[in-house]
Amino acid sequence: MSVHLLQTATSVLLKDPTASLGDVARAAGVGRTTLHKRFPTRTDLVRAVANEALDLIHSVASQVDFDGEDGLEDLITRLVALGPRVEFLLRFPGLERDEELAARIREMDRPVLDMITRLQGTKLRRDLPAWWILQTAYAGLFNAWEAISDGRLAPLDAPRFVLTTVFEGVGSAGSADRA
Repeated sequence: MSVHLLQTATSVLLKDPTASLGDVARAAGVGRTTLHKRFPTRTDLVRAVANEALDLIHSVASQVDFDGEDGLEDLITRLVALGPRVEFLLRFPGLERDEELAARIREMDRPVLDMITRLQGTKLRRDLPAWWILQTAYAGLFNAWEAISDGRLAPLDAPRFVLTTVFEGVGSAGSADRA
């Protein structure tokens, strides 16, 4: 029940960040009392959803070879597959104010930033800060999840779209010469 409940809470809260515990309970098909036993407050539920997403990311990231040449491609492909559960971290308002969650996110970003720094000058541009490239990748993931949710993008195409944007940008060939 816990996984189903957190998946349902994720969907409900992404659609309506102001949704109440009652809204989540109705969508999950459980009584409000049952939900309150597990999560006494809305903040507890939001924190549980965010922590579960961070646990999923950690699980996926532990399978990625961050020292390998294709580590970023592997990571993006795996993160696209996690969909809304991780989109919640990028989209839900106020998570950055929770110090515990913010610390976990910074810790999660560290190996990715190190990998990006290592790839700069070979696969990635050296003239942009690593944090900018990371944020661009996250923005691409967010856009991919939103497009998948809207039915505009097939899930299997999403990693290619995100990776093409990160590695090649969106300018046409020769556009750098015109800038």
